[in-house]
Amino acid sequence: MRDWVSIKSQIYQEVIQRLEQNIQEAQLAYAQAKESRDSDTKSSAGDKYETGREMMQREMDKCSALMDQNNHLLQIIQHIPLHRNYENIDKGAIIETDKGIYYMLVGIGKMTFDQADYFVISPESPIGSLFLGKKVGEFIYLRDQKIHIQGIY
Repeated sequence: MRDWVSIKSQIYQEVIQRLEQNIQEAQLAYAQAKESRDSDTKSSAGDKYETGREMMQREMDKCSALMDQNNHLLQIIQHIPLHRNYENIDKGAIIETDKGIYYMLVGIGKMTFDQADYFVISPESPIGSLFLGKKVGEFIYLRDQKIHIQGIY
């Protein structure tokens, strides 16, 4: 039998690390784009100068949005309990099925621990919304595939 509390804790910590890494990478890219934009000197080809500055501004905006999104995801998971018993599937639950194991947290994707794959999904995702409220023994149907819920932890 698996130690679900330990597995959940490991995945939770890995998700936090990935989100924090995404934020750091976005901050670095933002700083580089800002430096490039600010150091661009105006030339006689004014349109080229303006186009370059606009491209760097767009990159900065993209990085800023990525930082905001990852910070928001960090805030969401801080309010999801690690140690809770689930009768119905809700945020924070690990869902064991005949097709795989899912962790209802935020949309991260596939992670591997102890040679097993776990799919970290958002409650707002198509599969996450189908799982919400279901109990052990029930089924969901996704893309003509029947998924049997075998355990909720």
